[in-house]
Amino acid sequence: MTTNRIPQAHNHHHLALGTDLDTGEAVTLDLNQHPHLLAAGWTGGGVSSLLRSVAAHALADGATVTVIDPKRTSFEVLDGLPGLSLSSSPHTMVEEISLFHAEMMRRHTSGETGPQRLLVVEELPQILARINGGDQARLDAAVRLLRAIVLIGGSVGCRLAVDADLSALRWFGLGDQDVLNKMATVVMGRPSRQLLSRLGVDPALTSAGRGTGVLRLPGDKGRRVAIDYLAHAELRAVALGVIHS
Repeated sequence: MTTNRIPQAHNHHHLALGTDLDTGEAVTLDLNQHPHLLAAGWTGGGVSSLLRSVAAHALADGATVTVIDPKRTSFEVLDGLPGLSLSSSPHTMVEEISLFHAEMMRRHTSGETGPQRLLVVEELPQILARINGGDQARLDAAVRLLRAIVLIGGSVGCRLAVDADLSALRWFGLGDQDVLNKMATVVMGRPSRQLLSRLGVDPALTSAGRGTGVLRLPGDKGRRVAIDYLAHAELRAVALGVIHS
């Protein structure tokens, strides 16, 4: 179940995620309070659509957005928009993640906080498979910087949205409690019970329906959400400010 609803102007700095399946209420994510997002789910379950929406919203708010997309296809709809850079090769992925981390550390050291920046990492499990294939030491080192981005970045205007599975969480420590306490999580479909347990999501809340997920904020039990879907033309309109988000 997906809904097609454009975020409204009064949701500035709030990402319109969708509709609560139990109460019918609109569900938004306060990006100032919860700057980082972990999305998990099966292929075709809506994770890429969610991350594209996050990126479009950030562009509309004036943020600089860096997208790591090894598939080269998930974010083509936003390619070329002002403020967005798209990387798919190992070399450019290393460069962009390292530059993002360096800017975050510069701000942390100097006490600066803005302007807002967002790093979107699509298909982290695929990146991990590439690293495990060998001869990717620089990419391995770069991706391990994501943990520090979660721990430090929110306080200096550097946000992360990432797609990960259980193996990726275990690999570089993103799943430890210190990190998860700083992230909102959205679980799409029915991932493994081990992943749900690591994220603190009740398996009874999950659904196999496309476009449905469970939003869990640090400290709560989670809520079932029908995730809003924006078509490609609407994503570009949101990102360009033609439709205010």
